[in-house]
Amino acid sequence: MKVELIDYFGNDLMAVNSARVSFGKQKEVLDLKDEKLIEYLVKHKHTSVFRHPQLQFRITCPIYVERQLFKHQIGLSANSISGRYVDFSDSYTRIEEWRKQATNSKQGSDGVIAGQEIAEAIEAGVLGHCRDAYKALLELGVSKEQARTVLPLSLNTSFIWTGSFLAFIHLFKLRLKEDAQAETRQVVMQMLEAVKSIEGDPFEYSLKRLGIS
Repeated sequence: MKVELIDYFGNDLMAVNSARVSFGKQKEVLDLKDEKLIEYLVKHKHTSVFRHPQLQFRITCPIYVERQLFKHQIGLSANSISGRYVDFSDSYTRIEEWRKQATNSKQGSDGVIAGQEIAEAIEAGVLGHCRDAYKALLELGVSKEQARTVLPLSLNTSFIWTGSFLAFIHLFKLRLKEDAQAETRQVVMQMLEAVKSIEGDPFEYSLKRLGIS
C-alpha cells in the first residue's frame, strides 16, 4: 500500500481569510491571533472555511480498502485505474498477520489466529489460481472487462483522490478510530502523515484545532 500527496492548495491563512471576508478583511501573514480565530471557528462549528483548502492524493491499496475509503464521498472526487483497459492482475496486498473474528463485533477483528502459516498457504493458493484463471480467460479471447471478474478483493488498485481539507479531516477522524479495519487505518495514517510532512506546516493550526494529532 502506498500513499503520495500529489498536490495541495491553500493553508491555515486561506481558512482564516475565508472567515474574515465576512468583514471585508484579509491578512497576508499568519500570526498567533489566527490560531485563536481557528479555535473560535471550530468551537462554534463555523467549519465551512476549511472547505476552501484542497488536498490531492495518489493511493495504491487493495480493492477492499478502496471500498471502505470511498464510503466518504462528500467533498471528495476520485478517479481509479480501470481493469477494462489495464492488466494489473499481478499486484496484490498480502495479509501480514491473520486476525481472529472479534467476539464483541460482527465486523471487526481482535487478536491473531494460531495457524498463520496455514492461512498464508491458503491465500497464496487462491491468488495463484485467480491469476492463472485471469490469464487463461484472456488467452481465450475474453475481454479484460469480463476476465477481471475472477480477481479477488486483495487486488491492488490505484486512484487519484481530490477534495476539501475539511472532507479529509472527517475521513481522518472516522478511519483512524480503533474500530476501523487495520489495513484501512494504515492507509489513512499515511495520508495524514503526508499532510503533516508538508514543508512549513501550512495546516498546523487547523489540524491541531480540528482534533487531529
